[in-house]
Amino acid sequence: MTLILYTIPMKTIIYYFSVIFLISIYGCSSGSNQRLKIGFLFNSQNTPRFVKEAAFFKERAEQLGAEVIIEQANDDENLQAIKFEELAQKDIDAIVIVPVNANTAASIVRSAQSQGIKAIAYNRLITNCDLSFFVTVNTTSLGKHMVESAVKEKPTGNYILLGGDKYDRNAIGLMNSIDTELKPFIESGKIKLLYRSYIESWSGANAGYELDKVISYTGIKPDVVLSAYDGMSDGCIEVLDKYGFDDVIVTGQDAEKNAVKNIIKGKQYMTLYHPLKESAYTAAEATIDLLKEKDLSNTINDYTFNGLSKVPTIRIESKVVTKDNINEILINSGFYTKEELY
Repeated sequence: MTLILYTIPMKTIIYYFSVIFLISIYGCSSGSNQRLKIGFLFNSQNTPRFVKEAAFFKERAEQLGAEVIIEQANDDENLQAIKFEELAQKDIDAIVIVPVNANTAASIVRSAQSQGIKAIAYNRLITNCDLSFFVTVNTTSLGKHMVESAVKEKPTGNYILLGGDKYDRNAIGLMNSIDTELKPFIESGKIKLLYRSYIESWSGANAGYELDKVISYTGIKPDVVLSAYDGMSDGCIEVLDKYGFDDVIVTGQDAEKNAVKNIIKGKQYMTLYHPLKESAYTAAEATIDLLKEKDLSNTINDYTFNGLSKVPTIRIESKVVTKDNINEILINSGFYTKEELY
């Protein structure tokens, strides 16, 4: 038997080894260079601020190289859970949630964790679960701003306090803050608190119903309605108009367009402007830092107990808006145009 030997040129061997080496390098690095994917799942398009914040979040995250998928749940907690699972099927790395229900949304967080997805609560805390972090306003300062604004105009008289949904920790924090600020005025006898209640779903219709009930039962004209949200303030203003009460101080928050128009008309005294772009941009930056395993200690400025653990929290300060500073705060910042408001 004759043995035949084949000789392979050295440069051919070097070529094939080079190809194999390059494939191994790019193959190993492709995972680390993979684009981050984030879901932003908010409660409903019925809350205009969250529509804007979702868009701002997407804008900033995409500037930083991530992909963002936005979904909303039509104020349906079951639909929100379904929407999350649909997002999870799209291989998201993180989910940012504005919960419909702060309690039941914990199941979404637990499902996310089981699939290796980071979970962040936005604006509304989610209870009894392990969150990566929480981005929200400073509810303590919100209550202080509301009461100070009202007392400045009506230091004495009959007050009605309408808080947000009692299942929303933000509503509880705001109510506690208002209670603390009102306490010395009530104890001194300067202010009489006619009525105090949480309003289901932060609803304008529900707020109007409660206010109408108080006025019709007591026959007393309120001097101040401390309303926790602009949408609720709309419902209250309708009732006050029905009774012909045109000099009642009405508060609010979120700087919604209709509320600002009511301030211009003199029907609402103040609202609280949350810098939505700052909040959303901060959340986007922190989410990407989290996914890249960067240190968030310089961004976290508080901790919030959610029933299970102390959640790292980023609190964004808000600004009081009255008729005197609408141009300065809302128009000059580009939040609204002059044509939209006047």
